[in-house]
Amino acid sequence: MQRKIDISSLLLLSALLLGVIFRFYPAITNGFPLNDGGMFYTMVQDLKAKGYALPQWTTYNHAEIPFAYPPFGFYIAALLSALTPAPDLWIFLYLPAVVNTISILVFYKLAGQILASRISAALAVLVFALAPRSFLWQIMGGGITRAFGMLFFLLLLWQAIQLFRKYGKKHLVFSILFGAGAVLCHPQTALHTALGVLLLFGFYGLNKRGFTSAIFTGAGTAFLTAPWWWTVLSRHGLEPFISAGQTSQRTLESYLSLLRFEGLGDYLFLPIVLLALPVLWSSLRKREFLFITWIAAACLADPRGADGIILLPLSMLAGAGLQKLSAWISRPDSDQAEVIFMKRRARILLFCLIFYFIMVAGIFDFQLINTSLKADDLAMIEWVNKNIDGEKTFLLATGREFSMSDPLQEWFPALTDQHSATTMQGLEWTLGENFFPWYAELIAFQHCTDVNCVSEWSMRNGVDYDFLVVLIPPESDGSELAGSQRTLAVSTSGSTFHAPVYESEHALIFELIKRGSH
Repeated sequence: MQRKIDISSLLLLSALLLGVIFRFYPAITNGFPLNDGGMFYTMVQDLKAKGYALPQWTTYNHAEIPFAYPPFGFYIAALLSALTPAPDLWIFLYLPAVVNTISILVFYKLAGQILASRISAALAVLVFALAPRSFLWQIMGGGITRAFGMLFFLLLLWQAIQLFRKYGKKHLVFSILFGAGAVLCHPQTALHTALGVLLLFGFYGLNKRGFTSAIFTGAGTAFLTAPWWWTVLSRHGLEPFISAGQTSQRTLESYLSLLRFEGLGDYLFLPIVLLALPVLWSSLRKREFLFITWIAAACLADPRGADGIILLPLSMLAGAGLQKLSAWISRPDSDQAEVIFMKRRARILLFCLIFYFIMVAGIFDFQLINTSLKADDLAMIEWVNKNIDGEKTFLLATGREFSMSDPLQEWFPALTDQHSATTMQGLEWTLGENFFPWYAELIAFQHCTDVNCVSEWSMRNGVDYDFLVVLIPPESDGSELAGSQRTLAVSTSGSTFHAPVYESEHALIFELIKRGSH
């Protein structure tokens, strides 16, 4: 008996298998949580120390940071730590990848609700599963919150669109539950959750029943999340949220940067854009404005986190575009997907694009593997734990400008219980309008080429420190920052005000023995 090939199921299975590989490979290879997550690791420990009651402050970096972050991911990590023999660091290593993999399936269900055909939805999920923007920040250690946030966000959209179309009580209940989950996972997800519901209401629910459903969804979400936000507001007021909201720059330059192709990731993302644009243009000609409104609203509301959100409509558009392109080049006798993808030209196109997406995902996987603490970093941290007592202040000259992709800056305070004056994580909740000026100062510190620069920076910013850590870059690194690291190490070694207390091929630690200019 001859059976027709179910192209949609085959593509979905391929997306899942490839998605699992690229989401778990960095974790399995590295063995330590990827990039960030140190502050969240400390917050999980704070939660357990308080008997699972919400602490008022986190002990992370001794920086008086309010425990205002949505806590769902912390509770899940703490409960898994209590119920399983897995070390806490393993939870931060593998749980984000598990949750992010589940998001692939949910995205397929959402795409199936919005797009006209199963094959378009299956092609969209293949694009989504292999796009680095769908997993890069989700599978890091900090994905303990981000991955859950994206999962609940997708679940909410999937249920909300059915709610506004069908108005079933089941969809209302699930919309409320998933909306509450999204709000309790991540601050940016909470913003996009509100935008997403408003967007779907505007396109699918502009009637009396839709208005009632939207009101009940919002009220139910607010009610379920009240124990968290009421506790935080009663302790800290709105200040932490106002401060955190200022970390996404809403300037003309920030908006224009979304339209530019400035880095390798942008150029590698170009084929998805090219597949999406014709379908987007076609939808505009038909006066169908869902996708363009979604993209514009995400960019305008949150330039910093927009790329991960606009990937959702772009993947759907690209899936539909790939189906149309396959039909055009193969010129089949029927417009059925089984017929289109039985044609040799369509199969070649599909395999070439899959190969390209695999190559791009692999490039970012390897970058991610290198953005994590290594054995030499952990050896230095272990030495600090064994040899430095009490709370001391450290300056970490790591040679990385962007603190959010500097694993040592974030994990050092979490693993040593020392204070790092050069760590940015957590300060978004306290610095307010001073966040970006302080960020500029931290960049300037990383460019210091001698000990005089460090002393001047310390005095200019009122930062008293006890120890200076200087990482030694590999000889193959010829960048400007690597040169700064090398000359700083030589300069500090010759300083009469600094005594070397730790030395390896990877790092030097100097103790400040008296104040001076050099």
